[in-house]
Order: sequence, then structure tokens, then C-alpha cells
Amino acid sequence: MVSIKDIAENVGVSVATVSKALNHKPGVSQEIRELILDKAKEMGYVVNGLARGMKISKTFTVGVLVSDIMNPFFSEVISAIERILYAKKYNLMICNVGENPQKEIDYLELLVSKKVDGLIVAPAAEGQNLSVYKNLVRHGMKIVLFDRLIDSVNCDTVVIDNRAATYETVKYLKDHGHLKIGAIYGIENSYTGYERLSGFKEAMKTFGLEYNKEWVKSGFFREEDSYKKSIEILRMNHRPTAMVAMNNFTTLGLMKAIRDLKLKVPDDISIIGFDDAEWMQVSSPLITTIIQPADAIGMTSATLLLDAIENESMHKPRHIVLKAKLVERESVANLL
Repeated sequence: MVSIKDIAENVGVSVATVSKALNHKPGVSQEIRELILDKAKEMGYVVNGLARGMKISKTFTVGVLVSDIMNPFFSEVISAIERILYAKKYNLMICNVGENPQKEIDYLELLVSKKVDGLIVAPAAEGQNLSVYKNLVRHGMKIVLFDRLIDSVNCDTVVIDNRAATYETVKYLKDHGHLKIGAIYGIENSYTGYERLSGFKEAMKTFGLEYNKEWVKSGFFREEDSYKKSIEILRMNHRPTAMVAMNNFTTLGLMKAIRDLKLKVPDDISIIGFDDAEWMQVSSPLITTIIQPADAIGMTSATLLLDAIENESMHKPRHIVLKAKLVERESVANLL
């Protein structure tokens, strides 16, 4: 295991300096502190240091980390996880990471100190904590990643076929006569954001449609950013006839932009959303959208984790890919 001495030798400072930096004590310059913290993270010290406190016996507690507890998708996944684990007398500790890699580490540290039996995680967007997760797995922590993947972490994963989902949106729009299609996508360097944008690009190329970069912008999976980017696109003299939004907050931001510009769906602009927030089912018009099987994602994630915990000697990590589906409603005009 990596020790404080190892970090000190690597950075070229004393053990005392490393200890002060890691414990956020005074007496270390900001530059050296950041250097030590970066090196400790790179070497996986956070996890190795916690390894001493890892479970000696079962606590029947599972940690769940998500990027935004306010997102209905994650709420539904957590609800399904809870149903499965409650039936087996397991408790949940839920942590809201907020796409913050350092906050992710802090919560992992907390959960390990509480000796949780396993983790179900939708990692922070950029996957910056690869070494942390790899060391957790190496030390025996049972982990299931859902919604997002981190390459080279040997654990169970549950995702949807994001490429196929956004590919289907383009196909549907083309089949309804739309040749000028734009999109508001998410965080491109996250697994989910990259896969959905890639599916969109592949479909545009396959169907021989123009991929206009001015019509495709990142809303970072946030309502406010999606609103601003949607305004930019919709104010263009030469704008698309249809837009694809790549998560529920993105869809909401797009719809607010359409409202504020006094445009009408689908007369002035057609849209396809992602996820199925309740407002999409009662808005006027009703929103055509891609629905993720959030309930199945949660149940599958919990079932895989229980198997890893309770059948440790026989369990082998599995990569589960579920299908999303397009639900047709009223927000796409037929131009044929």
C-alpha cells in the first residue's frame, strides 16, 4: 500500500510536510500542498489510507453516489435500488456529488470509513478518480457503476445503449421529413455525454444529413446552460426544423427558450427530449422523448451488488446494457 513516506519521497519533501498537507493543516505553502494532494490522488493514497478501515464484518449498509439527486432519473434509480436492498435488510447512505471530483473522493472516504459493504455509483462526469476506484476494487470493495463507465475499473456496470437511443431520435425525425436537425448535448468528456453525441453524429452521417456545428451545442446537462445555447440556435436566421435534447434538464432548458422566443412546438420547431419528467406528460403539446429504464437500471444495479457481496467467491463482474425506447407524443411535426 502507498504510505505517506512514499508520497514524501516521490515529491521530495518531508513526511511531516506530507502529513500536514493531507490533513489540511497550516505550515505548508499552497503550491506544495496542491502538489502533494495531486500526487497522493495519482498514487491512490486516499483509498490505500482508508483500506485500514475497510470492513472487518458486514454492516448491511450500501453507499449510493449520484451526480444530482434533484434529477428525476437518479431519484427513480435510487428508489428501485432501495426496494431491492430493503427486502434484503440493507440500509442506504445516499451522497450527492454534483459533478465535483473532490466531493466524490470526500464521500468515498466517508462511506469507506463507515465500512459500507458495497457502492453503487454514477461517477462524476470526467472520471478523474480512476485510481481511487481501481484501488477500492483492489482492496475488495464491491462496486457497481451505473449510467456512466470508467475504463479499466474491474467491476459490475449497468448502462443503456446511449448511441442507439440518440440514433433513433435522428431516424424518427428524418422519417417525419426533417432534414435540418440540431441538438443540445451534455458533457462531452463524460461517458453518457460522449455516447449520446456520438450516436447523433453517426445517425446524421448514415442518413446523409448535414451536421451543422452551429446547430449542435453543449448544455452540460444543465437547464440554464441548455437554455442559453438553445436561444443562440433558435435566433439564427437559418435554423433547424427540429432539435434533440439529450437529458431531462436539457429538454426543459430548450422548452423555456422556445417559450421565451414565442415559438410554438411543433409548428415552428419540433423537439425530441430525453428521459420522461412528469411535466413532459402534461405539457401542451406532450413531449416525444427517449425514456431510460430507470427502474430496471436501479433493480439490476442492486441485484448485481448483492450477488457480489453475498457470493463473493463465485461472482464475476458483468457489463449490462439495457435499451431505451422512444415514446411518440405530439412535439414532432410531420413535414412529409
